Amino acid sequence: GGLARRHVTSGAMNAPLRTDLPIEPLIPEIQAALAAAPNLVLEAPPGAGKTTRVPLALLEADWAKNGRIVVLEPRRLAARGAAARMATMLGEEVGETVGYRVRLDRKIGPKTRIEAVTTGLFLRQLQGDPALPGVAAILFDEFHERSIESDMALAFALEAQAALRPDLRLLVMSATLDGESVAERLLGAKRLRSEGRSF
Repeated sequence: GGLARRHVTSGAMNAPLRTDLPIEPLIPEIQAALAAAPNLVLEAPPGAGKTTRVPLALLEADWAKNGRIVVLEPRRLAARGAAARMATMLGEEVGETVGYRVRLDRKIGPKTRIEAVTTGLFLRQLQGDPALPGVAAILFDEFHERSIESDMALAFALEAQAALRPDLRLLVMSATLDGESVAERLLGAKRLRSEGRSF
């Protein structure tokens, strides 16, 4: 989510990004949690900024330097929209630092580090190459919209992490969620909660 008014004080990646999104105060904790352990559960209400702000906050992490951050979205429209908003926050066009891949359409380039991808498309990629070369993190967005595809993608990703990629980061993001049970499924992952903005 993230239709909230935002003030971005930096263009590209040189200066730290700062926004007025409700998720902002939690960003250092999110960064620290994923530096310390590979799995995290994040609960934040719609409009908090988790879809757009969190992937951008992870770009400069040491563990992410040599890989891409994949943001899983349940629908094509959501994937395209998330990519467009993140690119705008960086003052760029889609296909530069941030791109998207959906069925029959993609906009990614040689510099792309964040990819918004539909869960179904990613599931096929995961089944084709479970080691996920070049992927540093998978962010499961809107996980409260539970589907067989999202549950399967999470199960396969956990399997890949356990057997092939102990360095792979997995972040489950949701507006409302039984966070405890998902955190338990994520091997005792830490759970963070943003209260969001009150109107």
